[in-house]
Amino acid sequence: MSMKGKSSISRCRHRMNDVLSNIGYKNADWSWISERVIRVQDQDGPVALKQWQRSAEEREHFLHHLRYAERAGMQGIIPLKPVRGDTPMFESARHVYYFEPWIEEPTVTSSREKELKLLAVLAGNHKISEDEEEMQEEEWFAYKQEVQHTWHQEQLMMNRLADQCEQSRFLSPFELTFLQGYPFFENMFKDMRQGFQTWARQVQEKGVRRFAFCHGFPTLDHGLISADGNAYFTNWETSGPGHLAFDLACFYRDLSRRQPFHALDSKRLYETYEAYGPSWSEADTGLLKALMLTPRPILDFADTYAREPYRYAEHQWTAMLAAKVSHLRYLRQMIQWKEKQEAAMKGS
Repeated sequence: MSMKGKSSISRCRHRMNDVLSNIGYKNADWSWISERVIRVQDQDGPVALKQWQRSAEEREHFLHHLRYAERAGMQGIIPLKPVRGDTPMFESARHVYYFEPWIEEPTVTSSREKELKLLAVLAGNHKISEDEEEMQEEEWFAYKQEVQHTWHQEQLMMNRLADQCEQSRFLSPFELTFLQGYPFFENMFKDMRQGFQTWARQVQEKGVRRFAFCHGFPTLDHGLISADGNAYFTNWETSGPGHLAFDLACFYRDLSRRQPFHALDSKRLYETYEAYGPSWSEADTGLLKALMLTPRPILDFADTYAREPYRYAEHQWTAMLAAKVSHLRYLRQMIQWKEKQEAAMKGS
């Protein structure tokens, strides 16, 4: 390690020691778990110290949403540990911090068991907090325009990237893989529009849209299974009201990056959510489809390749792109399974 790197680490450790000293943890044992999470040894056991850079308004929303979730009896919430009296957050060295009790996961935890337990927590919280709100015509029109504009911009981006690839005299393996996937990406945009239209028709007919209390960014990395088998989510900073499909799309996209697809996966996932969650309709599946099948992560990745081709070796770029395309195909199969199930139920 260079002298510059050692100096930077030394400054970070010194700053963190000062932060802990200011709140009564002088000379405490601590270690970095990630860029923004520190494990601190408290007299009653370890606690998690989290660094969070957000505006005062965003911090207030976070605390308000946590208070609401606790009053509503929602599951999987790790309560904040007050510091300096009753204050759940504090500022130090231009950063905001908060404490949570530390939850140690057993070393042997089945990934399948973990994902289903976390999904059950999401479903239960959605059911507890489910509600509806009226959609004004002007608001609804503005929202549809925003969605359509976003998709139009993404398709322009896709076409630009394809044009750049085709201008190469000799196609690289990455460029060839991207162009081979182009028809599939186009079909995903068509599927997204079809799903959104299915959901939009129901909203317009009823004049209301449903929402629930959502985690905002539910992933396996933000989920924990304690030694007693209970499931928890961390990182509730982006929680708040939203359609159930936003949480599910995020959760399923994360799962798609972690394992190969198997037909039974979809059945277990959907059945788990429906067993613990609120009622589900074809319109909800339509919105889930619109949210899950976006090629945007692939387009952003291809754009990075075009701007910084030497960040990775060519074979690494190509392997990562192929994996991202495979993940999107997995998600499409998940949606297709659900649509076939709904069609069969409708026809019976």
